[in-house]
Amino acid sequence: MSKNRIQKNRRIKRQRIILLAAVVLLSVLFLRIAFLKIVKGEEYENAAKSQQTENYDSTIVANRGSIVDRNNQAFAVSTRVYDLVMDVRVLVQYDSEEIEKTLTTLSQLDFVSLDYNTLKSYTILDANGKPAEDTHWKVLAKKLSREQKEQIESYKLKGIVFGADTKRSYPLGTVAADVIGFIRGDSSWGLESEYNTELSGVNGREFKTYDGSSSAIIQTIDAQDGSTVVTTLDYTIQQYAEQAVQKAIADYNPQHAAVLVMNPNTGEVYAMADSPTFDANNPSDPTKVNTTEAFASQWSEMSDEEQFNYLYDSWTNFNISHTFEPGSIFKPMVVAAALDEGVISETDTFYCDGMKTVYDRDISCWQKSGHGTETVEDVLANSCNVAMMDIGQKMGVHLFYKYQRDFGFGEKTGIDLPGEASASTLLYKEDAIGPVDLATMSFGQSFNCTSIQVLNAFSAVINGGNLMQPYVVSKVIDSNGNVTYEKSPTVIRKVISKETSDTVRKYLQAVIDTGTGNKAKIEGYAIGGKTGTAQQAIRSNEEYTVTFVGFLPVDNPQIIAIAIIDKPSIYTEGSASAAPMLKGLLENIIKYLGIEKTEAVTSSKAAEENTVVLDDLTTYTTNEAISYLVNNNLNYQVVGEGSQVTSSAPHTGTEVQEGSTIILYVTKAAGEDNTVQVPNVLGRSYNEAVAAIMNAGLGAVINGDENGVVVSQSPKKGETVSPGEDITLTFEVTDSGITESGGGSNTDTSSTDTSGTSNTPTVTTQKVITTTKKTGKIVK
Repeated sequence: MSKNRIQKNRRIKRQRIILLAAVVLLSVLFLRIAFLKIVKGEEYENAAKSQQTENYDSTIVANRGSIVDRNNQAFAVSTRVYDLVMDVRVLVQYDSEEIEKTLTTLSQLDFVSLDYNTLKSYTILDANGKPAEDTHWKVLAKKLSREQKEQIESYKLKGIVFGADTKRSYPLGTVAADVIGFIRGDSSWGLESEYNTELSGVNGREFKTYDGSSSAIIQTIDAQDGSTVVTTLDYTIQQYAEQAVQKAIADYNPQHAAVLVMNPNTGEVYAMADSPTFDANNPSDPTKVNTTEAFASQWSEMSDEEQFNYLYDSWTNFNISHTFEPGSIFKPMVVAAALDEGVISETDTFYCDGMKTVYDRDISCWQKSGHGTETVEDVLANSCNVAMMDIGQKMGVHLFYKYQRDFGFGEKTGIDLPGEASASTLLYKEDAIGPVDLATMSFGQSFNCTSIQVLNAFSAVINGGNLMQPYVVSKVIDSNGNVTYEKSPTVIRKVISKETSDTVRKYLQAVIDTGTGNKAKIEGYAIGGKTGTAQQAIRSNEEYTVTFVGFLPVDNPQIIAIAIIDKPSIYTEGSASAAPMLKGLLENIIKYLGIEKTEAVTSSKAAEENTVVLDDLTTYTTNEAISYLVNNNLNYQVVGEGSQVTSSAPHTGTEVQEGSTIILYVTKAAGEDNTVQVPNVLGRSYNEAVAAIMNAGLGAVINGDENGVVVSQSPKKGETVSPGEDITLTFEVTDSGITESGGGSNTDTSSTDTSGTSNTPTVTTQKVITTTKKTGKIVK
């Protein structure tokens, strides 16, 4: 065989071997692909899909429900805010020009602090072409407003998306703060805690998935917003209650002061106020409430433990959580029980010589000289301790204890608020009550109660004998407008008969007309009530809690309230302090609700009353309404911001006395975003006044002696002006440091502000102070 033929055969053989090897390899590869597709295909496909969609799963936060008063005035609201998010994986797919535009624009925003180099570092690609922040969801900033979101969107940046969130706010700040509470992270207080489930709603979800044709799609499960909690509170009455509390704090410097207003027939709470309190928007910063320089200095010097104790006391609702010995406001319950059981009768008389010896103890009446012979009505009108001890002795321990428990003492009321004080340890057990204990308990000593307990028990005395369950939430309305919960008045038990209730109610009117509560008398109105002054805890400490309970009208009570001054630094009695404190509150409530007189008013008294029939203030601008009120010798308070008056309290057509406080509810009119409400600085020092004006973005023109206080301001407090406008402040040095010529309290919520013009002499010196809006720096 030739040499060429041998070489050709070898070449053919090699080609066949190579071809066979290729066929084998391709067969193995085909079989492997088939295996992966058939056996592992679904697993790998799902893994690939998961890798593409894992970072496209985000929570849509439900908008927390609002908390409102009985007239739909908002106490707590949530607004939609947005997280600024960079989709890095998407951004790096664009050209360098688009990437640079996104990074530069974000770093130049004036409302968030974003560093260009940091943003740039997210987009640097590694050897495999992956960015350093390999994610679809890099959060750059949180809680942007809708306006800020829309501003960023207008730049049409690549790789930028937004996540929805909510922001909780309290438009009225300190108003009803102890009832509404607050929410901060996982911590919540007040109604925010009690009704958290109803308020929270259900979060939604947005995620990327694949449809039946394996196409990627975005699916959204909408969030279900939280429900609206409608309270029984009345914002206007709550304001009046808080004004009464603040006046008591200023006059008597107590550890606490409190007011509670209810409907005695239903258990609805109209107002619940106490001090110290807090701003629900800044619950951990008490300098937002007490704005004096002295307190700011005191606060900064407190230890961490002292600050915590102060805050905890502020956050705690005194009316349901603090206990005290009630004193004489408990006496009506004892008299009612004794009458209902027939232990005493309306015709019985008692004799008080100023002291009663019980067992081995001489116990004095508050009237050391004694009251002499008294009827049952006199016993309550005079608040006689000796006669009460006689009544308690007649009842005996078993009957006394039974009614004490029946009136709700020793148990929680069940009010729908967290933190109600445990009641089981607040009274003696029946078998532990001795003769002296029974004697002192008969006039309200030797046991403790809360404000809500004693006012609820007092309500049972005057409402026909029913112990009601108090409540602060009337209904819950879901995001679709459906009422999912509605509270009806609930009778816990019948304690006394209607006949006994009618009798004791008449006795309690005598307390106001001729007895210890006469400082609470309001001409033309039949009012009942009871004073109380009770020593607390260790008797040698000489600490007292003074109280007054009042209700009206006597024949058919619709309002009942208690005023409490707890451990005042200046000794006072309930008749001298708490009674007039509550009188002022009831006068405001009468005007607000338009309660008609039930008794004739003497002609001389009527002649003294100069009255004004309110115009329809909704037809005025805010500034015009303020001028109208000042010109008619009426005080005012502005709620909200803006030039449009939406309503007033009292309402249009109400006849009010000169000097009354009118509440203006205002809002911003269309296109009025760029306006500022003038703060109230009457009565403030130079530093305080200028700081308040500057913080509002306004300038100040200073007249007078800077060592004094502000006696007039123009424009007036509450008026709306343009940013940067000058406010003229006139200062004057007075003996007390605060003049009365400007009508002046130094708090925005004072009902004594007239904001009228001052009669101070013209001052020739003048200083102009302006502020730069961005930095707030004073420029002289």
